[in-house]
Amino acid sequence: MSGVVELAATIETVGLLQSIAHIPADIWIEHYPETAEKITAANVILFGEHRWRAVQSLGWEIIPSVLMDDKVADARLITLIENLRRAQLSPLEEAEHYESLRSSGLSYEQIAQKVGETAKGAVSKGTVWKRVQLLALEPEVQGALRDGTLAVSTAEKLQKMSAEDQREAVALVQGGMRPLEAQAQLLARQRQDEAVPDVKLAEGESAVSNGNAAPKPRTIAKKEQPKPSADQYEQDRSTAAAARDAACQLLVETVDVGGTADSGLLLKAMTGALLAPQQQSAAQQRALVWLRRTERHSLDEQNAGTYFNTVQDSGDGELQRLAAFAIALAAAELRTAARRHSWGSREVGYLRLLQDHAQYAPETAWEKKELGSDTTGENA
Repeated sequence: MSGVVELAATIETVGLLQSIAHIPADIWIEHYPETAEKITAANVILFGEHRWRAVQSLGWEIIPSVLMDDKVADARLITLIENLRRAQLSPLEEAEHYESLRSSGLSYEQIAQKVGETAKGAVSKGTVWKRVQLLALEPEVQGALRDGTLAVSTAEKLQKMSAEDQREAVALVQGGMRPLEAQAQLLARQRQDEAVPDVKLAEGESAVSNGNAAPKPRTIAKKEQPKPSADQYEQDRSTAAAARDAACQLLVETVDVGGTADSGLLLKAMTGALLAPQQQSAAQQRALVWLRRTERHSLDEQNAGTYFNTVQDSGDGELQRLAAFAIALAAAELRTAARRHSWGSREVGYLRLLQDHAQYAPETAWEKKELGSDTTGENA
């Protein structure tokens, strides 16, 4: 019923500018027998249901309609196009329509070509594919997407997660956490699990992952805990680096390089890199890894140096800004990870950037110590 009241007001003012279309019920059922139980009238509206409901609300007893029984075989496609062009379908409804067309034998590219322009712009085969993939999400995620508590862009990112992580992400969001923060927490945990080896625990002990934190060391049955060893600090440094890497990847995946909302973030990251130049080849390699993981790279070059040279020559301003932003983050991360003595203001500034924009939460004792240390001394 979305928009019916407004449409009725328009029709009352200027009249009905376009007739609706219908197909006789017997012809419809012949092509779509699975819908027979749902058909309760002599005709099926092919398109124009909102207009039909609007004039009913105005007290009209009849409405002009065009007979289109010759279009019954294309009814699903016609209905989809009609709704898409009026922006009346939710992402999951789009997905269901696309999947129905796929079942009838159309490819993603054929569907995109037939749909063409919509109220939100041209449909590409990539858009069709991404919508259909939403149907593979966990029921909890689809439910949150249907009721509007989860954005479609966030749902698309959850596709890469396991079923358990998908459910946990939705639970975090429904518990009040912002979608970006929930995604960052799970992504950081995933990267940490990949980076930190399993620790064998004694009987009765357990380890609990809490976001960016390293697994808690085993409890020692003494009144005083020993001070962290050099090996523990090295493990903390490695764990923190993995978590920061995940936070940087999240920023590369979500930064808006075409708008003004993230202009301050872009400037802050790139200024830090320019003021502390790093050997660029290593930063380019790391940046290209993030771009590939987030599927925001649009070139086929495999070599990092060649890739970024091609970006420079492309003339694509948004692609250039994204590439520069990724390299800036990579340069800052490599500098921070390599520094073995106390951090300076540049390293602390980089950590603050991750905290402010990627919901990064330093958890290791080593990293907390560095953030709490005197940062007024010599900088790297």
